[in-house]
Amino acid sequence: MSKKEFLLDQLEVCRNVESWIQPLSIALENLSLEDIKWRQNEFTHTICEIVNHLYFYNERWLRRFKGEIPTEMKESNASTFRDLENLTIESWQELVQQLDENLANWQLAIKEIDESKLHEQIPNFPVDAIWWGALSNLCTHNTYHIGQIIYIRKAQGSWQSKEE
Repeated sequence: MSKKEFLLDQLEVCRNVESWIQPLSIALENLSLEDIKWRQNEFTHTICEIVNHLYFYNERWLRRFKGEIPTEMKESNASTFRDLENLTIESWQELVQQLDENLANWQLAIKEIDESKLHEQIPNFPVDAIWWGALSNLCTHNTYHIGQIIYIRKAQGSWQSKEE
């Protein structure tokens, strides 16, 4: 399996194909406004905060991959976990759609590039890193947060396993 095929597989599983994990498309379905805003305690994130964080990093890295953004980080990692102000079901659905479109754009970007780009060094990155490794880590980051979302849903009672 080429690195390109490997990344496409990871992106597919993160986005909408069931595998060893549930994809975002399933983790985020059938949520009420209360579910999205629910916080188990003052030290945990809401589902909305996690989705904003995922959108921020996936969008930022896609733009970087395409050579479109400056490399310096103007926000702290913590600030990317933010709730939508005046959250409505419509604004939530828009955010979920934006994240899904971003993941679809990642799939398209990987399909369209030559495999050799994945073996290139990431320009202006503070450590020695090549694209395929960073993108694999981005997918791992996505799956970590998908797991958090499902954990939150189980804690709040909004998760319905297919086995139940």
